[in-house]
Order: sequence, then structure tokens, then C-alpha cells
Amino acid sequence: MRFPIRRKAEPMSFQRGLLVCCDLRSYGSADDRLQRDLQDQLVRSLDRAGEAAGLDRSAWRRQAKGDEEWAVLPPATRENDVVDRYVRALNAELAATNEYRLPHARLRLRMAIHFGTTVEGANGVPGQDAVLVSRLLNSEPAHAALEQSPNADLVVVLSDLVFTSLVAAGYTTLRVEDFRRVEVRVKAFHGHAWMWLPGGDVHALVLDDAPADVPAASLAEAPAAVPAAPVDRGPSTVNQHAVATGASTVVQAGRNARVTTQNAGMIQNFDRNDQRGSHYGPVHHRDPDAKG
Repeated sequence: MRFPIRRKAEPMSFQRGLLVCCDLRSYGSADDRLQRDLQDQLVRSLDRAGEAAGLDRSAWRRQAKGDEEWAVLPPATRENDVVDRYVRALNAELAATNEYRLPHARLRLRMAIHFGTTVEGANGVPGQDAVLVSRLLNSEPAHAALEQSPNADLVVVLSDLVFTSLVAAGYTTLRVEDFRRVEVRVKAFHGHAWMWLPGGDVHALVLDDAPADVPAASLAEAPAAVPAAPVDRGPSTVNQHAVATGASTVVQAGRNARVTTQNAGMIQNFDRNDQRGSHYGPVHHRDPDAKG
């Protein structure tokens, strides 16, 4: 019996380079005439910014989507020219375009930039890196930035790879402290990125992921965290040391909690954060090693 010979699948042709996409804010609420005008102004602003930055946008592989442009740049493109000069030029173009436009007709953009692998597809660019840059563009922090900063025309979200290898490494004129680390949660994707608001203060934004607002400039200077020694008191034990003076009140959690120094008049004791069985009274366990 002869078995058919299976041929190995041909490897996909791919390239590595910058992926840049942008999207207009409030495009869907505009009427047909305004949408057409916004599209014209969008392409004109992007082209002028590219020319000012010395970039040949005709060599970009672009997907036009009305209020959005999705582009894969040639591998030979200087990345710092895009992240630095092109973004600055675009922000200037948007400011000039919007100077005499009514508020509802202004061009206000979200932009996302990532460096990754792309392949040819039958209906666009497939691949995880293409998905990632789209998630950055559509992230909640990017939307919130323009919503909370009405005078800003552009918000830029860089992937962690782009920020680390270009901005933090000092290959651009962008200031590290002007960026904010943000959490990105879109569909099944969960990661973080770095956001810059050229026309506003990115650190003043109120975001759901406020604890992630890590000052970028402090990342290299922050000392490594020293883990605390574990204390084994059983599943229902919390150890808390507190000092209080005057007539203040110390809240003491856990039935085996110990207070080294205590001058407060009242202490509340409860177990497992359940105050239904709490009581007020003096310290039940005093550290035998304590002085005074």
C-alpha cells in the first residue's frame, strides 16, 4: 500500500517593524458632510506630519477605515523618527487644523505604536502583535485621556517594548516623566502600556487603574522591595503593632494581636475583620519584652 507523501507547509513570509494606528474621537456622532471633512483633514494631517518628520508615508502599508488608519511601516524606518518627530509633528498639525474649528468639528486622535511581527493575510494583517496594537488603541485609558482633557488633540499609547527600548533608553527627545504606566484590559487582553498626553498632564487623569500610575522616571531608581519575614499565627491570626497617644483609638484586628506600646484609652478587638463579636477594653496580650 502506498501512502501519500505529506509536504511540509511553506513558512509564512513575515516582517518585523513598527505598527502605527490612530482613530478619531466622536466620528460616529458627526453627520455625513462632517465625516467626509474629518476624513480629508485626517489624511492631510498624517501626510503633513510624515513629511515634516522626513518619512515617506507612501511606503507604508496602510489600511484606511474611515475614521481610523492602521499602518505597518517598512523595516528600514527609523523608529525614533516615528515615535518622536512624527508624533510631535502630528500634534502640531492637529493644533493648527483645530485652531479655528468649532469644538464638535475638531480632529482629536488616539494613537498607538508597537513594534512586532506582521504577516500577509487575505483580509488585513493577522498576528498577535497586530491584535496588541489595536488593544492599546481601544483601551479605556486612551479614551479617558481625551474625555478628561478637552484641550488636548492627541493621546499616544506606546507598548511596553517601544517605551522601554526607545524612550526609557534615551533614544528620543521625549521625557520619561511625561509618560504614565497604564493598565490595558480589552476583551481577553490584559497588559500594560505607557501613555503620553502632549496637550495635557497625563498624571492628572482619573483612571480606574490609578494604582498603576507609576512615575516612569522612578523605575530605574526604585530599590528592590525587601520581603517581610513571614509570621505564622494560623489562618485566623493578624499581627498588628500600633502606637497611639492621648485619647486616640487603635483598631486591633485578630484575637492574638499584640500591641508593643499602648497609651490609648480604648482598643477594639475583632476576629477575621468581623466586628459583630468585637469588644472594647484594655490590651489582653502585652509583650513581655516591652519596657515602660
